[in-house]
Amino acid sequence: MEIINSSTQKRTILVVQDSKHNLTQLKNILAKKYNVYFFESANSDFQYVRNLAVNISCAVICATDASANNYALFDWIKLDSMVKAVPILIYCNTDYDYSLLQKCIELGAVDTISEPLYESEVTNRIENSIRLKDSATFYEIERMLKELPSNIYLKDDNCRYIFATHYWHHLDHSDDPNWTIRGKTDIDIRKDRENAIKAMESDRELMRTGVGTNYIIEINADNVQEFLEVIKRPVRDEKGNITGIIALINDVTDKELMRISLEKKALYDELTGAGNRTGFEKFLPCVKDQTMPVSIISADCNNLKYINDTFGHIPGDDYIRMSVLIFRMILPSESKIFRTGGDEFVMFVPDTDTDTAENYIQQMKAEEKHFKIKDTFVSVAYGTACICNGSEDINEVLDKADKNMYSDKKKSKCRRI
Repeated sequence: MEIINSSTQKRTILVVQDSKHNLTQLKNILAKKYNVYFFESANSDFQYVRNLAVNISCAVICATDASANNYALFDWIKLDSMVKAVPILIYCNTDYDYSLLQKCIELGAVDTISEPLYESEVTNRIENSIRLKDSATFYEIERMLKELPSNIYLKDDNCRYIFATHYWHHLDHSDDPNWTIRGKTDIDIRKDRENAIKAMESDRELMRTGVGTNYIIEINADNVQEFLEVIKRPVRDEKGNITGIIALINDVTDKELMRISLEKKALYDELTGAGNRTGFEKFLPCVKDQTMPVSIISADCNNLKYINDTFGHIPGDDYIRMSVLIFRMILPSESKIFRTGGDEFVMFVPDTDTDTAENYIQQMKAEEKHFKIKDTFVSVAYGTACICNGSEDINEVLDKADKNMYSDKKKSKCRRI
């Protein structure tokens, strides 16, 4: 094997010559731009290509070599995916060579090189063959990627899709089988415009900073709730310039629903659906982010011990559930309700002063006459206090609401029929 010009910065071309062809001129032309591996086929079979294929950009093979043994070369190439990725050009300079060319093209050769040899034409044919094979390889890889459940996509530097392995139902496209995502942006194709805008903003930020990102989005389209994990990374050229985005979308709906379920169990009371003590502690630092003033209502069920001792804990649980139902009926939807003990509750009502909170309490008390367990109406003691600004000590306000609640509890009387 003769190696001509071993610069690692150039593409490598394999040239196979038989005894009937003189390729000295071709070698000299190629050596100006490429590394050249030059073989005489009489001294070697094609097994050597397997070892070199990973480094070879293109192969030029004389027509007689390519057609030998009933074109056995092409059968052998099909057995090795690495070798198959190398574009093959057929060298022809006799009428007999040209008689073999059509069959070589049918079997996978991509072009021909023939005399007279002009440097620009030779290099153009080689470069075009490499691009053609790269493109074919790309689409072959794309076809294989479609077998994966993940959606893999590529975008250009204007955030337009170049390709995507899957078209999911949250995209707004026709049933036309010729519809393509190529050249379109998220805003062009997504049903959920809000998510589309966020996706575009994320893309532009990545293009600006070159920093990849991972996040999960919730999609609600066609009455289907999905959670999608998006992983984005920049695509760079050989100079390090960002030329696009490559990304992966995984359907993590089952995983997210499980996480939400576990989080709900961790932060919410199973009996009432109100926040539990853990949720209460987690929410406390967030109170200052609520719309001021925030009224705190402390509540404690009356008569629960009587219900439990007389009728059992199942009616007692119903009593607690009815109390929370009353809270939800009267308080604004943005209120936060927490069950902090067996029959103890704390409620946060944003954008509500003390007078308004007292009015809510009176409405809840009035609603109690509509709920009864056995011989006992639901009865709850309430107390309220107000946070006027985020700088106040929330524990002091909670303590004040508790004291007011215990004062109300002393006045409460059991109402039974």
